[in-house]
Amino acid sequence: MNRRAFVALVPSIALAGCLTRLGLADRVEIARKSVRLQPTETDDPIDAAVRRYDPDEGAFYDGEIHETLADEVGEDDPLVLSDVLVAELEDEFETVEYRIRACETDESDDCRRTTLVREDFNEIEVGDVADFVFRSSGGLVSVHERRDQRD
Repeated sequence: MNRRAFVALVPSIALAGCLTRLGLADRVEIARKSVRLQPTETDDPIDAAVRRYDPDEGAFYDGEIHETLADEVGEDDPLVLSDVLVAELEDEFETVEYRIRACETDESDDCRRTTLVREDFNEIEVGDVADFVFRSSGGLVSVHERRDQRD
């Protein structure tokens, strides 16, 4: 991670953690991560990679990984996008979105969807528990507990 990206990321993480303590953020489990691509020549977006988490099955890709990501993302790998891959995607597609579905960790099963900046998207994995601030322009996330530390 370059210095500029790190400096931009630190306030987001600190802010989300503080807002949870103040009751302004939600503690959620990341149930789904996906990369959505919007081609320039059509109105139909493409879900290039969809990674889900099931407590019994663990993390898995739901459906096939689109050809634009297939060489970079292995079947058992977390969904993380490199700078080089993102540059290629942004050259080929009109829009690249980093989306998540996050569910409350209490008994309510309340889930919400939002987009993230790529750095936050890469930081979390499905099954992680995170402190999350939902905003109309996207979310702020701070990882609270890694899934692999609970397994």
